[in-house]
Amino acid sequence: MSDQQQRVTFGTIKRLDESTRDCIAFGIWLAVFVALVAMTARGQSPLLTAGFLLQLTGAYSTFLLCGKSKYGPLVHAVPYICALAGAALLWSAPDFRNAVEASAMFLALIAIMHAAVIFGIGKDPLIAATAEI
Repeated sequence: MSDQQQRVTFGTIKRLDESTRDCIAFGIWLAVFVALVAMTARGQSPLLTAGFLLQLTGAYSTFLLCGKSKYGPLVHAVPYICALAGAALLWSAPDFRNAVEASAMFLALIAIMHAAVIFGIGKDPLIAATAEI
């Protein structure tokens, strides 16, 4: 496979239907959910599993909820509520060190994603067509 074939652009992703992108995001979330449940069955703390799932839900809800204009302004709090609830569970998990650092990184990531959604970063067609992942 050549280098040119391996490139995926934002333009390609933007051309997907919104429902297709939502299904892909849900599929990724579901795969992580199954992996975390399997790890819990092998001895990982349920608090750790629930904390990671809530923080991941917060990250995905940034695009799935905040990116749609049909929802009201209160929906913009959902990613942060999920991330903070996940942070509380991570801090309570007995088998997870560095909960503060991990939670801070998730909150920073969610804030960057949320700013990208609110300010429409990447909506310029010239930038979207040339930017590469």
